[in-house]
Amino acid sequence: MLKNVGSNWIVTVVTVVAVYLLTPYTIHKLGDDGYGTWNLINSITGYLGLLVLGVPMASVRYFAQHVARGDTTKLNQAIGSCTALYLILGAVALVMGVGLYAFFTFTYHIPAALHGDAGWAFFLMVLFVSSGFISLLPSGVLAAHDVFVPRNVVRLWGVVLRLVLTLGLLALRASLLLLAVVQLVCQAFDFLLCWLLVRRRYPATRFRLADFDWTAARGIFAFSIYVLILNAGARLSFETDSMVIGGFMNVGSIPYFTVANSFIIYLMEFLIAIAAVVMPMATRLQTQGKKAELQEIFLKWSKIALSMTLAAGLFLIVLGPRFIAWWVDPTFERPAGQVLQILMVSYLIFLP
Repeated sequence: MLKNVGSNWIVTVVTVVAVYLLTPYTIHKLGDDGYGTWNLINSITGYLGLLVLGVPMASVRYFAQHVARGDTTKLNQAIGSCTALYLILGAVALVMGVGLYAFFTFTYHIPAALHGDAGWAFFLMVLFVSSGFISLLPSGVLAAHDVFVPRNVVRLWGVVLRLVLTLGLLALRASLLLLAVVQLVCQAFDFLLCWLLVRRRYPATRFRLADFDWTAARGIFAFSIYVLILNAGARLSFETDSMVIGGFMNVGSIPYFTVANSFIIYLMEFLIAIAAVVMPMATRLQTQGKKAELQEIFLKWSKIALSMTLAAGLFLIVLGPRFIAWWVDPTFERPAGQVLQILMVSYLIFLP
């Protein structure tokens, strides 16, 4: 289990390094208004992700149960049911994206020089979120089988690809549209390699609509509603701020919050890396009736999560503002640093 969690942490560290390189580079290339508009687009289109309900987490739970029982038929039925749900929800997201574009256009003051670029970027990000539903399936199957290390190798290559494409394309042209293209290319890359991994390791596993089963779909959907409530809370916590700042102030003020909030998000990624491994394992142990092992795992990793949160949180409260000044720009030290300190105090309670 430590190997799986460790591989997740390695991906998180490499991602943080990539963000460390890309954030100041992107801000300087796009400017405060451009970078603020990009974050606003991500915040608004990110709400389409709520349409996926809690299907990803529910699917891993059901996949893991069938893997623990060795029931390939039930596993394929669950995969087929999730495929149908993802396709339906993805289509709904595309339609709703049109309405969100109207909201984006009429609610926020986007600088005239960015209008055309922002419009195309918005539509590509709607496509990115919508197609992202179905692209989650291979990862869910791999997680159910505890295949985290090969999966994370794919994720590492994805981070490298995103880094290279972003640096290269923004050097050619500072464009929001090109940033959106990078997201789609990396998504397709990740889906293709994960799908090939599943086909190679588990040839009996199928991704077919013909395996759709109403009973399996109802079970997945019912559990996903519970997860939706958790996801909605997280979305309100992490994605609404850019929309509020852009609405009441201006898009040029968004980067100060985004830079500070990025520390919280990537600290959360370390904790999510634990949960991503613990959840399918907990499902298997519960299915097999091994409650003592389940309690031991929960207690052990809860302590680790608490220790990590306290250590990182205290560092960011004390030295976070100076680090921001050194990392991005001295002008970010006071506004972004104060936001970071306020956020970190509250999340010291929330994160564990």
